[in-house]
Amino acid sequence: MKDPDTPKGTIALLAVYVLIIIALWGSVYLTMISRGTTQ
Repeated sequence: MKDPDTPKGTIALLAVYVLIIIALWGSVYLTMISRGTTQ
């Protein structure tokens, strides 16, 4: 019995996707802080 290979490519793409989402939300957050729209 051979163990199945882990999908390393899928994990890498998911990590890149998560990093992009964090960067976009961070950009929006900093823009809101700089404009003073947060309470």
